[in-house]
Amino acid sequence: MPISLIMKIVLSLILSFSLIHCFAQEVQKKEATLYIIDSIPLINDPDENSGNITNNDIDHVTVATNADEIKAAGYPSIDKIIYIITKEYAKRPDDIKKIPTTKLMERKDGVWYMKDATSPYSGKFIDYYLNGKIQGEGVLKDGVVNGSRTTYYQNGNKNLMRNYVNGVAQGYSEEYFQNGNLRQKGSFKDGKDDGLWIDYYSTGAIKRQCNFVNLIPDMTKDEKKFYDLQNKAQELMQAEDYKGAIKKLDEAEKLNSKYADVYFYRGTAKLDNLDFDNAVTDFDKAIELEPLYMEAIANRAFARIRKYEFKSSRTLSSNNEVTVLATKDKVEIPADEKVKICNDLNKSVELGDNKDMILDAIKNYCN
Repeated sequence: MPISLIMKIVLSLILSFSLIHCFAQEVQKKEATLYIIDSIPLINDPDENSGNITNNDIDHVTVATNADEIKAAGYPSIDKIIYIITKEYAKRPDDIKKIPTTKLMERKDGVWYMKDATSPYSGKFIDYYLNGKIQGEGVLKDGVVNGSRTTYYQNGNKNLMRNYVNGVAQGYSEEYFQNGNLRQKGSFKDGKDDGLWIDYYSTGAIKRQCNFVNLIPDMTKDEKKFYDLQNKAQELMQAEDYKGAIKKLDEAEKLNSKYADVYFYRGTAKLDNLDFDNAVTDFDKAIELEPLYMEAIANRAFARIRKYEFKSSRTLSSNNEVTVLATKDKVEIPADEKVKICNDLNKSVELGDNKDMILDAIKNYCN
């Protein structure tokens, strides 16, 4: 494959890295290519929590094709290595670069080991996103987290601060939204909720409060009924009884109309039941209460997409119980609706939703 084509792939807007096989046009044979970002080889596909990397994140790229050089690097079965150095890594102090990442460790029975080590790792660790920004940090003792553990969003804001003793959550804990506002605070005792826990919306409004006495939630009769209705609705949704789930969530709304999850689950049930306009209405309510509700934002986009996909559908088979419809992969959507869809899809990616279906929808309708 020509180097110019490799560079074009590497420097695309959003890069997906894995151990891949490329076809060399000149010699018509398979080429195994390994990407190494900031000294970390990407043997497997990165998970959704690895973040994205863009052209602006990259400091420089080096391509190795010499067989001896590749063998010396420890990859004798690889034909080509593409080394990518991010700007964040390039400016990282040497003493920080020496601190290991769990992405270069092995986890055995819940215990972290350095590669090929016989004893568990003890010491500080720092993990990074694909773009080189810090993802999390903490200390391992005999291979398990011990002490303060902090994780970060890709924008640099804190995600979680929690204390551990021998791998078990202990003491005060805080979680944050991507905008920096507090999401949740409370305490753990031996890994279980203890005392007062408060959940917030990203607007700063309180979502719910619950006091745990002897590790048991202290709730009123109506509060217990409210959460039981939600749980039952989710069970019905898993059983594909969407109408039954909607009825349970209608009851839950009467008990607490300021709980975003009620509208999210009901909107999702309506989406699955092909009631697209009313699904959008419920997602609107969920997002009004929680503007950073990633799943509701994504589902609202798909409710609008499915409305037009199923509008152009044709019936394959039908009986008294089930109707099977065939839809087109891509349909024409009015411009004003497409703007709303793409705003939601891009927002969901910004909030961390990198599922293939999200990226495929952006490719189909937003590019």
